[in-house]
Amino acid sequence: MHSSADPVQQPSQTVLPNGLRVRLMPLLGSSQAAALVRVHAGSHDAPSAYPGLAHFLEHLLFLGSRNYTAAEGLMPFVQGCGGQLNASTRERHTDFFFQLPADQLEEGLRRLVDMLANPLLDPGAQLREREVLQAEYQARAQDAETLCDAALGHAIDPTHPFAGFHAGNRDTLPVEDAAFQEALLGYHRRFYHAGQIELLLAGPQHEEVLQCLAEQMDAGLASHPLVRREVPPLRCKANGWFRLQLSTAQPRLLLAFALDGLPEHAVPALDYLSAWLASEAPGGLTQRLRDAELVQSVKLRIPYWYAGQGVVVVELLPTERGMAAPAELVEAVLDWLRFFSDDARWQPCHEEYQRIRHRSLQNAEPLTRLRYWVDPLAWNLNSDEAAIKQALSLLSAQMLGCAPLVLITDKTSCAAIETSGFPLRLQSEPPQRTVPADWGWQQPAANPWLTPGLLRYEAADIPPALRWQGPEDMSGQGALFLRWQFMRGESFPALSHTLTHALQSAAWAAQQAGVALRFEDLGDAWCLRLEGFAEAIPAILSDITPVLSAPPAAAFTEGQALAERDAALSSDVMLVRQLLNRLPRLLMDPTAAPGQTAASSSLARLWQTAQWQGLAIGFASSISGPLTDAIHTLPGTPALFPVARSVPATVKRWHDVSGAAAMPETAFLLFCPLPDRTAKCEASWRVLGRLIEADFFRRLRSELQLGYAVFSRFCQFDEHAGMLFAVQSPTASANEILDHVEQFLSDSTVKLAEQDEDVIERAARQASDRHVASASDFRAQAEQAWQSLQAGHEIDRPIEIAAAMRTLQRQDLTAALEALRLARAGWVAVANAPAPDSGWT
Repeated sequence: MHSSADPVQQPSQTVLPNGLRVRLMPLLGSSQAAALVRVHAGSHDAPSAYPGLAHFLEHLLFLGSRNYTAAEGLMPFVQGCGGQLNASTRERHTDFFFQLPADQLEEGLRRLVDMLANPLLDPGAQLREREVLQAEYQARAQDAETLCDAALGHAIDPTHPFAGFHAGNRDTLPVEDAAFQEALLGYHRRFYHAGQIELLLAGPQHEEVLQCLAEQMDAGLASHPLVRREVPPLRCKANGWFRLQLSTAQPRLLLAFALDGLPEHAVPALDYLSAWLASEAPGGLTQRLRDAELVQSVKLRIPYWYAGQGVVVVELLPTERGMAAPAELVEAVLDWLRFFSDDARWQPCHEEYQRIRHRSLQNAEPLTRLRYWVDPLAWNLNSDEAAIKQALSLLSAQMLGCAPLVLITDKTSCAAIETSGFPLRLQSEPPQRTVPADWGWQQPAANPWLTPGLLRYEAADIPPALRWQGPEDMSGQGALFLRWQFMRGESFPALSHTLTHALQSAAWAAQQAGVALRFEDLGDAWCLRLEGFAEAIPAILSDITPVLSAPPAAAFTEGQALAERDAALSSDVMLVRQLLNRLPRLLMDPTAAPGQTAASSSLARLWQTAQWQGLAIGFASSISGPLTDAIHTLPGTPALFPVARSVPATVKRWHDVSGAAAMPETAFLLFCPLPDRTAKCEASWRVLGRLIEADFFRRLRSELQLGYAVFSRFCQFDEHAGMLFAVQSPTASANEILDHVEQFLSDSTVKLAEQDEDVIERAARQASDRHVASASDFRAQAEQAWQSLQAGHEIDRPIEIAAAMRTLQRQDLTAALEALRLARAGWVAVANAPAPDSGWT
C-alpha cells in the first residue's frame, strides 16, 4: 500500500457548508477505502430516564432507512463486498466505520448518510432489537472488564455519569411508551446533524473525488450548530481498597486514578505513558515484575475520557505470588511512575516513542489510519512536543498526588450491592501497606528491531522446504509463514503455551517494529507467522529461534499452568471467541489425547520429529541472504515432500467444551467442511457463503433474537476449509440453535430455487471480481498464498477459484447447499453443552 504523504503527517480538517468537519487521506495504490463517522454524542448525553438510549439508537440505525431497507442497508452491503464494519457507542461520542473495496466507497457512503439522517425507527424493529440489547446486557454482565469498570464507577463517584448504567436492557428501554419515542427522536434530532459530526475518508481516489463524496454527505445531513455539553466535575470520593468477586475470571489488580482539569495535550501524553508502562522491553516495569514472578502482564486502560477528565486504570494480571502481595505491586507501580516522570526520561523515551508511532502507521490499512487520526491531538509530525511534555508532568502529578483506588478481583465471596445496572459483588477493605522496595529502575532498553540496520545480500541457496514468492513488495512489506507438522493426531497444548508465553515479549517488540508475530497451535501442527516491515523480519526470526528451541525454564512452569487454565472456559474472553480459538485444534483427529507435559526434554524430543515447510513472500532478493541464514537455524527438519492433507470424515462430531460447568449463556459453532477439493466446489461454497451471510444474521439475530453474537462465513482453518456458523445466546440451548441453523439451511434451499438467475449470476461475477487479492493489498495477497499452500494447492489457486466462480449457475449453488445441508463431508460442532442425540460422535 502506498500513501501520497508521510504516514505521520496529520490530515488537515475542513468544515463544509452544513457544518460537517472532514479529514481526507488519499492513499495512492491502495485497493481498499474506508470511512469513519464520529457523532459527538454518546451514552452520557442520553436522557437519564432512559439508560442505554444512545446505544439503542446506534443499533436501530442499521435496521432500515428512507432509501434502503434493512436487507439493502450498509451492513449487508459491506458484508457482500467482503468488507468490514462496526459501530461503537462511548461516553461522549458514537463511531460508525467501515472498510471495503475502493470502487464501492460511494455506494457505502450513500447508505451511511441515509441511515444517519433518515432512519426508519420502525416500532416492530425496536421491539426486536431491544431483545438483542437484552442479550448483549446479559453477556456483558458476565464480562470481567465490564464488571471491573462498573465497580470502579461505583467506588470513585456514584454521582458522576461514569458510574451510571449506559448499556441498556429490556427494563430501561420502554419502547412502547410515547415518552420514550419522543426522547429517542429528540436525541436523534439534537445530535445526528452535520454540526455534530466528523467524517474521515481514506482511499486511492484523488483528493478532489474524496472531497466530492464528503460534500454529498454534508448535503444529506441536517444543518445545525454544534451542541456544547456540560461536564460535571470528577472527584474520587473513596481513595481506598475494594474487592470484586469474579468467580470465573483470572484474578486482577487494578489501580484507578480519577483525573480532572487536565489540558488537551493530556491525550497524547496518556498514549505516550501507556506505551512505556505496558512496555515489555528489558528493564521495563512489566519485565521487572515478571522476572520477580509477580505478574503476567501490565497494561493501561482508559475506560472514560472527555474534556480533560477521565479514569485511568493500570491493570495487572498477577501471578499467585503477586496476588499474595498486592501492596508490593501497588507500591512498585507508583515507584515506577515516580521514576518515569523524571525529566531525564523524556528525551530518550520520546525519541523511541516517535519511531514506534511512525512504524505503526507505515503501511497501515485505511481504517487503521482513520481510527488513529480521528483523535485531533494524536501524535504527528507537527505535534507541540513542549505542550505534551507539560501535560505529562501535570498528569503524573495528579496520579502521584493522592493514593489510587485499588480494586482486587478474585473468587473471594463478597456480598451483592444494589446497583441500577450490572450486578456486582463488591466490598471495601482496609488498605494494605508494605515497606517500599528499592527496585533500582532503569531506562527500558531500546527496541533493536525498530532500527534493524540490515546487511543485505542474496542467498547462495534457498531451502527446498521454503517457497520463495516474488515479486518484491514496493511498499517494503514481507510475510514469512512457517509450519511444523508432528505425528498426525497428536497435540501438545502445554508445550505450545510454553512457547507462546516465551515469545510474549518478542511479539510485543515485533509489533512496535511494524511486524505482527503470531504463534498458532493447530493441534498436530504449529505455525509461526511474521508479517509486516520486511527489513525487520530476518533479525526477529534470528533472535527468536533460540527461544523456540530452548525457552527459559520459567516458561515451562507458566506454560503448564496456562494449559490447565485454558482447558476451562472463563469470563475473561467472550464465550464464542473462546470456542473459535479451540476450533482449529478440534478439527484434527478427535480421538487423540493431548501429549507431553511442559518440560525441556519433551520439547527437544518433539522438535526432533517435527517437519517444517514455509512461505516467504514479498521480500527483496537482497534480503534472501539474512532471512535464509536465520531459517537454517530453525528447530525441526525441512520437509522434503509435501505434507499429506487429511480427508474430511463423513461423520457428525460434537465437542462439548463446557467441562460439565453450568453457564448462563450458550455458545455454538458449526463447521461444515468442503466435500471435495476441486476449484468448482470451493467456488460454489464461497459464493453461497456470501449469498446467505446477511440472511443468516437477519434471521437468527434480528427476527429470532437469539443473541447479539451471530455470524456465518466461508473460512479456512489451517488445511480445513468450509462454512462456519456461530451463535452465542442467553436464551436458546445448543440443540435449539442447531435446529434454527438446520431450518435456515432448509429455507435457504427454497429461497435459492426462487432467486432470479441474474441475481445469482451477478453475485458470482462480483465474487469473482473481488476474490483475487490486489497486488496493492499485500496482507490479503500473502494470506491467500499461504492458505492455498496450507490446503495443498498451488499459489495460483485464487485465480483458479475466480475463474470457476464466473461459470457458476443456480444448479451449482443448489448442489453446494444440498451437500452442506446433508453434511456430505461431515459436520463439526463445538459448544459448551452436550450433543443433542446419538447421531453425533
